[in-house]
Amino acid sequence: MRAKRSFLEVLVYALRYRCPNCHLGPIFKGRFNQVLIRCPNCGLGYFRESGYFVGGMILTYGLTIGVLIPVYLVTPFVPELAWLSETMKYVLWIGFTLLLAVLFVRPAYALWLSVDYWLEPWPAAKAN
Repeated sequence: MRAKRSFLEVLVYALRYRCPNCHLGPIFKGRFNQVLIRCPNCGLGYFRESGYFVGGMILTYGLTIGVLIPVYLVTPFVPELAWLSETMKYVLWIGFTLLLAVLFVRPAYALWLSVDYWLEPWPAAKAN
């Protein structure tokens, strides 16, 4: 059994979207949020149970809110935004929120998978 990796190393490989076990295989297929069933290199299953990535969704929500709240608190101090109507402000906030959520989905899922594997590793099946 090998020594436990540092948390910083776990974060680096998670943000590179690499398998938490071998650090070679990808976590996602294509450009969108399609998580592979298992690592093509070492065979580690990415879905431990039904609903496994709900934690990743919660992490996406938390990261999105973590950006939205500071931006919201700063906007009253930007006088150039006073000319926008309330409707336009709502449209911009909704668009900004959706954009952040889409941008944070992949990192959040990869972080969820990698930190969970770091805390409690599970065996990898050998890839065919």
